[in-house]
Amino acid sequence: MSNLSVVGLQWGDEGKGKIIDYLAGRYDAVARFNGGSNAGHTVVIGGMKHTFHLIPSGALKGKELLVGAAVALDPVVMGEELSLLPDDVRRRLLVDGRCGVVSPVDKDFDRMLEEMRGQSAIGTTRRGIGPSYALRALRLTPRVSDLVDGFDFGPLTDFYRKLSLDPAGLISWAEDSKKLLRDMVGNVSSRVAEITEKGGSVLFEGSQGTLLDLMHGSYPYVTSTHTTASYIPSALGIPPSMAGSALGVTKCYATRVGGGPFPTEITGPLADSIRSLGKEYGATTGRPRRVGWLDLVALKYAIALNGATEIAVSKLDVLSQVKDFRVCTSYRYQGKLTTDFQSALGHLDEVEPVYDSPLSIHGASFAGGIPDEISKLIDYLEERLKVRVSLVSHGEERSETIEV
Repeated sequence: MSNLSVVGLQWGDEGKGKIIDYLAGRYDAVARFNGGSNAGHTVVIGGMKHTFHLIPSGALKGKELLVGAAVALDPVVMGEELSLLPDDVRRRLLVDGRCGVVSPVDKDFDRMLEEMRGQSAIGTTRRGIGPSYALRALRLTPRVSDLVDGFDFGPLTDFYRKLSLDPAGLISWAEDSKKLLRDMVGNVSSRVAEITEKGGSVLFEGSQGTLLDLMHGSYPYVTSTHTTASYIPSALGIPPSMAGSALGVTKCYATRVGGGPFPTEITGPLADSIRSLGKEYGATTGRPRRVGWLDLVALKYAIALNGATEIAVSKLDVLSQVKDFRVCTSYRYQGKLTTDFQSALGHLDEVEPVYDSPLSIHGASFAGGIPDEISKLIDYLEERLKVRVSLVSHGEERSETIEV
């Protein structure tokens, strides 16, 4: 089996963790390639919920676990995650020494920035991810290898003090981090190459979603790194030929957390019902997610940007409990119709979504496999998106996944 990347096609929270866990058994390793502990990938097995922030979601499949160089690693969060998992997870985990780190002061920095923005706040998780990436670009923050080998914190502490941020405790945090990380640091680039060249395969795990990409998303309401499959080679330090194909994950409706434009957003009792049925609350923050209808304009853009050859559709059990649903097929802006999401990016808060109402799937049951109503919806999506639907998810449990 060749390498495969799994990426989100919306504003995150598409159900990537469950899909990664479902597919992981077919691969030799799972490699996380972007983001930080702002991710919350949830896997449910036998009613027990496991949420992964930094450790790859294949942890429960006994696979080799790789954390790539472009991940902003918070040693405190990683230690907390490891404490909740079997001991063998630590032995299977390799962290690239080139990972930037997130310090406790970065979290204070994140909070300060959000407060400064006031009503224009991005809605970050306040986990310090943005400051960590920014300080990496400024060449001030340590990498994992620097923590292990020794690091001069003088310039960084001076920088923090000039921002009236207190760096006290930074040295003790660094020592604790060194103890945690020193036995798991290595070269993920070389390991991915070694697995691939020996005929093995790697599953690449993305965090957040395409529409949150720093360059290609709804800026400035985006995450602080890149979220698309094309980022994998530079994020992991491998040649593009090794990245394999891409599978995109989308809900059958849409959600968004924090600020930013959301053309298909709905409010009121129906939105509250979908939020309740879908348990649409942030795995990392617990914040209620904004809810809207599936946006095919945005979805086509995300599929093209990732070069996705197939998609997985999640939360179909939720939509089957909604009597009527809609799908956005184009935008109206200044009296003209468009299906070009990229041209609409600058005024997403001004476009009017134009809707279609596909065949209802209300009451559809998955007890015997994929019901006829869902098959017709899959045909509808494949025809309009020009991509194959290969997986459908109809519940939280690992077992509630069907290959099409």
